[in-house]
Amino acid sequence: MKQRYQINVQGRVQGVGFRPFVAVTASQLNLSGWVRNIRQSVLIEIEGEAVDTETFLQQLQAKAPAVSKIEQLNKKQIKNQGDSGFHILESSGQNDGAVNISPDSGICKTCQKELFSKENRRYRYPFICCTQCGPRYSILKALPFDRCHTTLNAFPMCDHCLEEYKNLKDRRFHAQGINCPQCGPQISYVNQLGEIVAEKEQALTLAIAALEAGNILAVKGLTGFHIVVDASNHQAVLRLREKKQRPSKPFAVMYPNLSLVEADYLMGDKEKLLLSSEIAPIILLENKQTNLSLSPAIAPNNPYMGVMLAYTPLHQLICRAVNKPLVVTSANRSGEPVCCDNKQALEQLGEMVDGFVMHDREIYQGLDDSIVKFVNNEPMLLRRARGYVPDYLPLETEQASIMALGGQLKNTIALTKGKRLYLSQYIGDLENVAAVDRHRKIKKIMTSLIAVEADFVACDLHPDYVTTQLAKEAALPIISTQHHVAHLYAAMMEHQIIDQAFGAVWDGNGFGEDGTLWGGEFMAMVADKPQRVATFLPFKLPGGSAAIKEPRRVALSLLYEIYGKEMSATEVVKSLSPFALPTIKQIQKMLCNNINSPSTSSAGRLFDGVSSLLDLVQLNSFEGEAAMRLEFAAKTSSDRAVYAVPIDFSVTPNIIDWRPMVAAIIADISNGIPSSIIARRFHNSAAAIILKISQHYCVTQILLTGGCFQNTLLIETTSALLQKQGIEVLWHKKLPANDASICVGQVKAVCDLQKK
Repeated sequence: MKQRYQINVQGRVQGVGFRPFVAVTASQLNLSGWVRNIRQSVLIEIEGEAVDTETFLQQLQAKAPAVSKIEQLNKKQIKNQGDSGFHILESSGQNDGAVNISPDSGICKTCQKELFSKENRRYRYPFICCTQCGPRYSILKALPFDRCHTTLNAFPMCDHCLEEYKNLKDRRFHAQGINCPQCGPQISYVNQLGEIVAEKEQALTLAIAALEAGNILAVKGLTGFHIVVDASNHQAVLRLREKKQRPSKPFAVMYPNLSLVEADYLMGDKEKLLLSSEIAPIILLENKQTNLSLSPAIAPNNPYMGVMLAYTPLHQLICRAVNKPLVVTSANRSGEPVCCDNKQALEQLGEMVDGFVMHDREIYQGLDDSIVKFVNNEPMLLRRARGYVPDYLPLETEQASIMALGGQLKNTIALTKGKRLYLSQYIGDLENVAAVDRHRKIKKIMTSLIAVEADFVACDLHPDYVTTQLAKEAALPIISTQHHVAHLYAAMMEHQIIDQAFGAVWDGNGFGEDGTLWGGEFMAMVADKPQRVATFLPFKLPGGSAAIKEPRRVALSLLYEIYGKEMSATEVVKSLSPFALPTIKQIQKMLCNNINSPSTSSAGRLFDGVSSLLDLVQLNSFEGEAAMRLEFAAKTSSDRAVYAVPIDFSVTPNIIDWRPMVAAIIADISNGIPSSIIARRFHNSAAAIILKISQHYCVTQILLTGGCFQNTLLIETTSALLQKQGIEVLWHKKLPANDASICVGQVKAVCDLQKK
């Protein structure tokens, strides 16, 4: 007996070959009906014998494409229509349900095999892709995900591609990104003047020769331009650092295959799997010190290297030909967004590179490479962009729509619709016009794709943040959330904690409710209200923001808090004086008279100050450098000693007095204790503080959030210590611990207010 079902499938089911999979499965089972994209999901009608329709429903979930993700499947039996054949119908945009957009995917193994097969008509074609791989979010202008709504609409299919597109048995059946050398995008080699020197295969030949000669190239990839240079050419890497004005911040390297990565780095199965996946992020891997051919200027004084595999066909062609790792870094001027437009690249990168590998496929919106590290054998996202965006987070209940604008640094945007929170790609620091313009563009694109207008706008409490000013432009009710409360809320959202929570929130700084700069906080949710229960003893930042770039200023401030006006007489100041500021007395005067010296409780600055006292870093050439060097030094020691850190529980918030610890550090320095041992003792002491506070409040679970908890050693030391005492330790994995998750916490703040 025949029966007919209507099936609505929600999840990641557009742009992943889901409709072709449905059509092939239905045809194999002799079912009639149709499948179509509606704006946010896939709608199916099938008709056939009961046994076949039941088999179809089973296979729909069991054998769906690997990169798809079914989140909800609703079916209902409807009246038979007696139609014949199974068809893919034209998409419809008339649904207002949840939105699912597929991230951009790295090249799949089948396309990779075809790329290097001389018998294949796409042999060595830099834009080979299929239903399982290729550009998605970066080329999408509107929903549903059909070719006409992407930048590939500029490339009409040739007869061969059209035949494959219509062939039910072809693996590119209904692949929206289908193209080939005859009808698809093409590459060209362009000189600094913007003149096309060569095209297609000849362009590849010139690019490979240029890299082998030590030249610097800008290569237009999947979601933006990269600057590329031979990683084994030390002089070329040094030249790149000079051109990019990047003295010591690590570069990422791209390898042609996994076996070469395995030879050079320590890797577990999870790292290998993620590195080779369609996400293809940069992963921080520990160096085996066997890759001595690589330039030491790639990641100076750093035991880790940011490593990725060649994840596009173009990168594969270049990497395999050079057959060695390449430095691959975002193509942008310092502090500005990654370039993704050909004209923009010529204007901004012309003096930085020796040539360009360009293509004529428009990147509608740029995305940086995502960055992941592994902590306790679990992945932790440091930068969430290509490969992860625009996946969403679930909300507890359906809410009015919220647009959360995030913070000033490492900015991201969050937008809610129904029971979903959509998080933008990493935007960056909003410290120049280009970054603010990108913020505006991404906000506009998200609003359009998700098809929602916000009812509320959320922002940080800081009155001078750019996002605070942008919130005022929205002409909507504004809800401001304190920075560290937002961090706690973001951690709660990630771990799906609804109400009661306790967290250590440590970062560089954020505007506090008392007008000072917070940053070393313990926050608790008490009766559905966040409270600051403990904090580090405040100290001053001489020169304000200058102290963030100069850890030596922080070191002098810590000494002043301990020794007062006698600080300049201490042995440690004398030892620092060659590296300290031109006149220590000038800094002392600023501290004594409170001249441009805002007060802070920042744990991040405390890490910086200790790094300076140990003479590891006196001037930060990039954000977090001093703290990173302190961690790396500590990792070389197994010392278990802990410095005394008194906590005054008689006041609210409790005060964590770091002064005895820093005094003991100064004594250890004077006694000639190696800096690695002192650094390790400092990390041990930080973990001991968290344990002491946790035990005082009798918590059984603690969240670790804020930029300081990107520190692997700090997390691992803390979790090992607390878990021995039966306290569960949760840290960020799916969201960055840094300010890139602030907008998520801002959303929760609005949601909680709506509940009340």
